[in-house]
Amino acid sequence: MNTTSCVVVVGYNGNRVHDIPKLRDLCKTLYNARLILLVEQIRPGDDQVADHVCTTSLAVEDVAASLELVAGCLNADRWKLIGVLPFSDRGVLLGAALASHYGLPGITPGEARAGLDKQIFRKLEASASQAPQDYRAVYSARIESLPELRQRVVELGGKAFIKPACEGASRGCRVIHHPSECDEAWQALKPYREGGIVLEELIQNAREYSWDYVAGSTWLTEKTTTEGAYRAEIQQVVPAPLTADVQVRLAEAGRHMSGLVSLDNGAYHNEVFLRSDGLTSAVETNMRPGGMHIWDLARLAFIDFDPWERWVRWAVEGTTETVDPVARGYCGIRLLRAPAGGLLRGAPDIEALARSLNIECVEAVYAKRLGDSVTALVQDNTSFIGHIVLFNEHYEQLSKDLLILAEAIESRVEVTCLAPPARAMG
Repeated sequence: MNTTSCVVVVGYNGNRVHDIPKLRDLCKTLYNARLILLVEQIRPGDDQVADHVCTTSLAVEDVAASLELVAGCLNADRWKLIGVLPFSDRGVLLGAALASHYGLPGITPGEARAGLDKQIFRKLEASASQAPQDYRAVYSARIESLPELRQRVVELGGKAFIKPACEGASRGCRVIHHPSECDEAWQALKPYREGGIVLEELIQNAREYSWDYVAGSTWLTEKTTTEGAYRAEIQQVVPAPLTADVQVRLAEAGRHMSGLVSLDNGAYHNEVFLRSDGLTSAVETNMRPGGMHIWDLARLAFIDFDPWERWVRWAVEGTTETVDPVARGYCGIRLLRAPAGGLLRGAPDIEALARSLNIECVEAVYAKRLGDSVTALVQDNTSFIGHIVLFNEHYEQLSKDLLILAEAIESRVEVTCLAPPARAMG
């Protein structure tokens, strides 16, 4: 019997199912290979974006059993595995185990733990023998109880940043402005406590960037996050507009972070603070492609550059090439917020609205449908109702257009507010 070549994609975060067809098309075009998607539970649409879908646990404690299960399925159906693409934070561990087992490009399961668990990364950072001159490690501690949380926050001067140790997409991330907020923060993190909770010093008045890497090529992305109790990313611009010296400092920080974890990984999305004093600090390292369409922005912003293709070639052939992509302009994405909580009742035609404002729209997508429940409180990246993507040769014009168009859309979104449940008379 003949074998059929396949590439396995391990997991995906949030709504990133829409990126998988790009990978499937590349596997077919480049290697005549099928794409097999490994997920913890099959969601609607999974079978449309992959050639085959398999379910297995991605939990740390189940890696050995999941590896055995997947290897058994591949063997039974005569698949020849030629590449592994870890596409979610939770998928990095099993992806590493599969790559090691089959002798394919990738990292070791030990290295993968540091990419998944933010506390392991912080320990590596603290014990590093050297670091870039302008880089400062961030104070970080694992929290096991509410009394410990209160004590640590007081020790940090009453302000801190708390987040799950093993999550992505800004889930569970929040700012503590005063010790009195500890009870509420600890309660909100209940779903994530099993995977560990990390408390860090609150870095204020800093700007955020990401050092994005694929198969030897890197660039810097400018990030904008929401204000308030929760911190969710609302805007990204590729490439980040930076002076040469700041670019060097951020790139050194991003490269240092990847070196702490692994030199062999094909994709990184390392988030970096540029502090108000010009020093850099790590937010976190992610050993998978950046979210929020960052790779699509890069494909539009740079000349002859396709991060997706480079990643697939790395997974199959181990190809890395140190090439700095050349920009032809700036590409930005901005997420759209609901003006109120309730049911979505109306939303404007974004492309028609953009034309009326003389703004050229690259992409406009609503993530919520009419009748869906929406919220004005943005807790993570799933709270937004859609996004816009724009391109401009000039950064200042791109920034203005993103804000103008987003505000115009949001002011025309109609939401029916739901009445609070009536209280029973006592």
